[in-house]
Amino acid sequence: MVAVAALMVRVLNFDLETETEGSSALITIRGDLDLQVVDQVTETLTRVESEEPELLVIDLSRLTFMDSTGMGAIAAAHVRALEAGRRFALVRPPAGVRQAFDRTRLDEVITIADDLAGIYP
Repeated sequence: MVAVAALMVRVLNFDLETETEGSSALITIRGDLDLQVVDQVTETLTRVESEEPELLVIDLSRLTFMDSTGMGAIAAAHVRALEAGRRFALVRPPAGVRQAFDRTRLDEVITIADDLAGIYP
């Protein structure tokens, strides 16, 4: 059974959806992940993490922009996943965001997949 939830937000160029399938959770972020929406993203991550999924995947394939607050939220989620023994992965961040992961070397510690189907049930 697949459960899908969407947050209704009043922010231009931002959408956030969550989905669970078995012991896996998927968060899809579209648009801009920046200071204006990072609290919503963090709250969603916290809610999803409280359900203790074995795998947490964040799909960034439709992200258009991410600032340092977004990077921090993702890095913090990764740390919490490590502490909980949870697998954690990102899917297809756009080129500019991928470069930020490369420059900060987060790509060396966070799994980044090119295809959602290869990582999420």
